[in-house]
Amino acid sequence: MSPDAGPGPGDRSGTSRRNGAPAPRVSLLRLFAFFAAMAVGLPANGSGQTAAGVPRFEIASSPIELTGSVRPGEYLGVTGPRSAWLGLETGEAELWVHPLKVGNRFRLGFSTPAYGAPIPGNEVARTVRVRPELTTITYSHAAFQVRQHILAPAELPGLLLLLEVDSPEPLEIIADFEPVLNYMWPGSIGGQYAYWDAGRRVFVLSESLQETNAVVGSPWAVNSVEHPAHQLGDAPRTMVIPVDPERARREFVPIAVAGGTAPRDAVFATYERLISEARALYDAKRAWADSVLASTASIESPDPRLDLALEWAKINLEEQRVCNPDLGCGFVAGWGLSRNGTRPGFGWFFGGDAAQTMFAMEALGQWELVAEELAFLAKYQREDGKITHEISQAAAHIPWFDVYPYAYYHADTTPYWMVALYEYWRASGDDELLGELWPAYERAWAWCLTAETDGDGIIENTVGGLAAVEVGGLGAALHQDVYLAGVWVAALEGTRVLAERMGDAGIADRARELAPRARATLNEAYWLEDAGHHAFGILADGGTNDNLTVWPATAAAFGLFDEARARSTLAHLASDRISSDWGAHMLSTESELYHPLQYNMGTVWPFVTGYVAWGQYRYRRPWAGFHLMDAVKQMTFDWSLGRHPELLSGTFYEPLDQAVPHQFFATSALVTPLLRGIIGWEPDAPLGRARLAPQLPPDWPQVAVRRLRAGGTTADVEIRQQWTPVGGERRTTLTISGSPLTVEFVPEVPAGARSVSVHVGGVETGLTTDGSVEVTVGDATPAGDRAEIVVTWKGGLAVAPPRVDLEPGETSGGLRILDFVAAADGWNLSVEGTAGRTYEVEFFGTPVVSAVIDGAALVSDLGDGVVEVEFAAGEGRVSAAVRLTAAG
Repeated sequence: MSPDAGPGPGDRSGTSRRNGAPAPRVSLLRLFAFFAAMAVGLPANGSGQTAAGVPRFEIASSPIELTGSVRPGEYLGVTGPRSAWLGLETGEAELWVHPLKVGNRFRLGFSTPAYGAPIPGNEVARTVRVRPELTTITYSHAAFQVRQHILAPAELPGLLLLLEVDSPEPLEIIADFEPVLNYMWPGSIGGQYAYWDAGRRVFVLSESLQETNAVVGSPWAVNSVEHPAHQLGDAPRTMVIPVDPERARREFVPIAVAGGTAPRDAVFATYERLISEARALYDAKRAWADSVLASTASIESPDPRLDLALEWAKINLEEQRVCNPDLGCGFVAGWGLSRNGTRPGFGWFFGGDAAQTMFAMEALGQWELVAEELAFLAKYQREDGKITHEISQAAAHIPWFDVYPYAYYHADTTPYWMVALYEYWRASGDDELLGELWPAYERAWAWCLTAETDGDGIIENTVGGLAAVEVGGLGAALHQDVYLAGVWVAALEGTRVLAERMGDAGIADRARELAPRARATLNEAYWLEDAGHHAFGILADGGTNDNLTVWPATAAAFGLFDEARARSTLAHLASDRISSDWGAHMLSTESELYHPLQYNMGTVWPFVTGYVAWGQYRYRRPWAGFHLMDAVKQMTFDWSLGRHPELLSGTFYEPLDQAVPHQFFATSALVTPLLRGIIGWEPDAPLGRARLAPQLPPDWPQVAVRRLRAGGTTADVEIRQQWTPVGGERRTTLTISGSPLTVEFVPEVPAGARSVSVHVGGVETGLTTDGSVEVTVGDATPAGDRAEIVVTWKGGLAVAPPRVDLEPGETSGGLRILDFVAAADGWNLSVEGTAGRTYEVEFFGTPVVSAVIDGAALVSDLGDGVVEVEFAAGEGRVSAAVRLTAAG
């Protein structure tokens, strides 16, 4: 036994053990004796120490809290920058203090005089209340009620449980867990042991060198069941916590977890602070949540669930920040249960995932965290300039960057980081950070050039590494894929601008020369004329991988395709072959490689769903993008409350069993299409400008967006749509406030509209050649700090995007609008549905009559702008072309 290792196998001090077997539960006789001892002021455990108290305080409701009945097997996570409670709604959990897994299968049980047998907590867990700052599980029984408040503090490396007990009779709470004390995958520690410290009333977890330590305990605990100190084993460690009903009415029963690669005394000190500063820790976490909600963009739409989902997305994106004591603060990819292992979902640092979440955070205004993450990734840039793909939280304790193959094996992460820095700079105007990171950008640029060897301007997977797919036949013989190509071309577009800003003529000239060639390759080499869509990849032999995949959506989202070809590809992506009711398949359901449960070749991923939706809006096809964003919204409430899963089945609206239930780039798939697509916000802070190109559903009468940021300006936007004609005209009214800012407004008028006019502050103003109008708000301008733009038109027709109300377990069968355009004497509508089903399509604007031109469908005009499309009986999906003409 090492020095100070704690009690050994033969030491019975503070321990109830019989030949190494678990001891009986504390008897009720001892329980009543304990209460009697408390009443006369005697020590509670014979150690000379009295139990510390945590006076009860109000656990306030949150304006965005989510409440539901407990669902067995459903993930429930409570995370902070330094710790994570990863568990289930029924109360079982893993205990993490980064980078350590402290314990597994933590759970509560209860014993009461009225019942002879202990009552497992999972059997009486009834409700969960999820708040940004704290989550509550309520255990309800005929004899008691216990509310378990779970807190992951913002600053301390630990977890705190506050048990709010309501019981007329004395109660025992039994808390047990399996000690682990090991680094996150793939790190490892040897020689772990655990023992009960009766004086402090904690389990101490340590290892032979005593450099890594953790404690789990409660000042209310009076007994434990444990095992030999050098044998962790699989059996749980158990604390017994007697509860005096009278005292419990005044105090919380605290259970605290602390740990780290730190001296034992430091861990003890953290444990004591968790308990003694409980109220302050709660208040700090509450203040953090309030600040996040109040300082970033919010929406007020006709759909309160969408507004609420955006608020939760803001919290989620903040929660990806983890502060590792060895590595610093950066973004992890997602959280899930590690079960018997030490891989908690994707709870370590990922560069590519972070870039995608940064696109959302830049639109929300979460710039401080984005700046920190950009610098964090630059810190671990390889010497040749490549940006890291992933960093284990145990990287400081293993040869992660030298021996393990994962740190730099993706090619897309480096140009992604470049695009993210460019987008951040455009949103914030932060020249200081740009200057600080410019040497890293120069190195990233140099590395990218080494990965372009065939002269077509596109960096290559064969040289640079993986991008779109990591496993499966889709990546066979691949030279470059359209996903990597799209990210790289976007990086080229930004490089020229940033280099000019930094006065680097050499890089600016090289980017200016390379960008048109790369863009031409993207638009020509990947285009499949006969198929009418872009290919997945260029093969090593010069051929193409012709599969229809989701991946061209990335280039579409960045606006890199020629208009006509983009719209054709996006029409293919709008089909149920890619765009199911609940999101986008990575691979067409008609491909020979497709399998609905295969990771890269059939499952539905929210993060690529976001790219399809964003791409549809980028090319002004809102009726094809809305339901995808809306699906991610619904996931906020259907699975882990407030969270978004990594991937779902391709056949049923169900996450895969092995999917990460709390994946952050999945959350970005709600934010980015909403703010960059539907609202159409594109700040350009270095120029003191922003572009606003909203594409609201026509059935939204109005929307307001608060706290849109562009540099030092915060703008509020309100948009009202009036479809009932006044004097033969329909109108959209935009009100924008914020100072000082020049806004380029691109009004959305319905297809076929005529006599379009624009008034700014009551003065008629012409549209520019790209269909926009410019207004400057600011105290020194004629508009002041508030401007109103009114757009009127005659005629025209708009179609409402189809809505799909998702139900867990259902199959995909909703209506898709593949295309909708104005023609010389009417409008052409292309739709897809399931054979034998009938759908309603709602139109706004000119009253119409309709007729089927082609397709196995009947069309009926139901009046009030509603057209019914009935597909003939049969199997599978069916397309139809509908011709719409103006009534009368």
